[in-house]
Amino acid sequence: MGFNLDAFNFSSHKTKEVLSRTIKSLLVLVFIVFSINGLSVAQEKLKNQPAQFRLWSGYSFSSVYLLGKTKNATSSIVGIGFRKAIRAYPDNALLYYTADIIPIIHFDYPKRDQNNEFVKGTGFGFSPVGFLFQKKISSLFSYQIGISGSFILMDATFPTDKGRKLNYTFDPSFTIQTHFSKSVSLATGYKFHHISNAQTGSENPGVDSNFLFLSLIIK
Repeated sequence: MGFNLDAFNFSSHKTKEVLSRTIKSLLVLVFIVFSINGLSVAQEKLKNQPAQFRLWSGYSFSSVYLLGKTKNATSSIVGIGFRKAIRAYPDNALLYYTADIIPIIHFDYPKRDQNNEFVKGTGFGFSPVGFLFQKKISSLFSYQIGISGSFILMDATFPTDKGRKLNYTFDPSFTIQTHFSKSVSLATGYKFHHISNAQTGSENPGVDSNFLFLSLIIK
């Protein structure tokens, strides 16, 4: 796909600035997750929990004008990774750590440099850290609230000629998980997905996708 690793060659100062912003954003969002449903109650730290593997995919029919400024973009994404329970809370609630590889993310969007002509952009990346809070509704269903951050390398400067190939994402989500057996579950839900270069490019319009997605979990 013609990826160029020169995208990583920006100054040390900008690198530190980007990492600082990314970490601060994740900390704020993690705080929100921890605050949901009275997580200040008694909790138990879990050790030696088995990893649960997951394969997920999502599609967004149209982007929104919120944090990102690129309208009418469609997007799709595929991820594979794992989650591991790290905390237990009363009433069958668990907190998971998550990490994923994103082998493909694709956008079809109007490019402002080309008079809003629709172009395609493809990339790949990884999500080194995420958190997922899960609470059982019944023996069959659970609800989940998650958040993660990712690094994405696109095949060209994105989404404008003054953007960057290297971009960053965060994506809060809400899902309902169906437990088909002790070892297999399926989660369906919504993910708000923001991607931008975090002000490291000359322009930073960004894209906000509304992903409807499915996730297969194998214990």
